[in-house]
Amino acid sequence: MYKLYLDTTTKFLCIGITSNDKILYQYQTIAEKKQSEMAIPYIEKALNEAKIELKDIGEVIVTIGPGSFTGIRIGMCIAKVLATFHHIPLKAISSLNAYAYKEKSIVILDAKANRAYIGIYDNHKCVLNDCVLDLNSITELVKKYPNYSIVLDGHLLGLDDDYPTNIIENMMKIEKITKPVEDVEKLIPLYLKDAII
Repeated sequence: MYKLYLDTTTKFLCIGITSNDKILYQYQTIAEKKQSEMAIPYIEKALNEAKIELKDIGEVIVTIGPGSFTGIRIGMCIAKVLATFHHIPLKAISSLNAYAYKEKSIVILDAKANRAYIGIYDNHKCVLNDCVLDLNSITELVKKYPNYSIVLDGHLLGLDDDYPTNIIENMMKIEKITKPVEDVEKLIPLYLKDAII
């Protein structure tokens, strides 16, 4: 089965097509707010490179946030249209989980205003539900997980930024433990505007 993977929730644009757990096409670049103009052309390029048509896609996997408000909407809109009009099963995953590429990961993504989204994962299994906290709270929280690696926006805590080299591979792992969305129309973004732990 051919599967289409899509992430537009951060500064990256990630698109992939797989078949039987083999990556046929992948694209990952820093898009910096250009996802809306780049996503469709690169999906078309992905289909061409994989030598398939849209009707051949058997499943769509998309990240639904947290992250950029506009970025989340772009990816979800594309995925929901494909799922609805082409009757393709859709799976929705956390963008923080998609970036948790180390075995034990604390994923931190800048939420502006001295806050960040944070998710803690052990082999893509959630240890702490995705939430948004102020940076002081995050600094204290990460002390409780000394064996975990900080991923993404480490600079917020005075550390180096650490980005995964292959987000599509991460999404493939998560997709295997994710159930399809039952009602695509009711799928909502994971904005976490008011979430606390």
